[in-house]
Amino acid sequence: MGAVLIARLVMLVAVLIAILIGLAIILVDVKANPANGVVKGVHEGANFFAGEFTGLISFAGNHPKRAITVNWGIALIVYLVLGALIAGFIARIGRGGLAFDRAAPSH
Repeated sequence: MGAVLIARLVMLVAVLIAILIGLAIILVDVKANPANGVVKGVHEGANFFAGEFTGLISFAGNHPKRAITVNWGIALIVYLVLGALIAGFIARIGRGGLAFDRAAPSH
C-alpha cells in the first residue's frame, strides 16, 4: 500500500507543477502586471520548472507570448506524462513487483 501512496504523491506533484505552469501561461497571455508580487511569484515558480523549455520552439518575428505559451505548454504536457508514467511504474511495483522478480525460479 505504501508504494501506491507514493505513486499518488508523485502524480499530485506533477499535477501541481502543471497547474503552476498553466497559470503562468495564462498570466503572460492576459498581460498581467509583472511587477505584481503574485504574478512575479507564479512566473518565477513556473520558470524554475519550465525554464529549460524556453526557446525550444521559436517563431519568426517577435512573438514572445506565443513562444511562452507553446514552449511552456510542452513543459506542462511533459510533466503530466512523465508524472503519470513514473506513478504507474511505482504503483505496479507496489502491487506485485517487477515481472522479472516473479519469473525468477525458486530453489
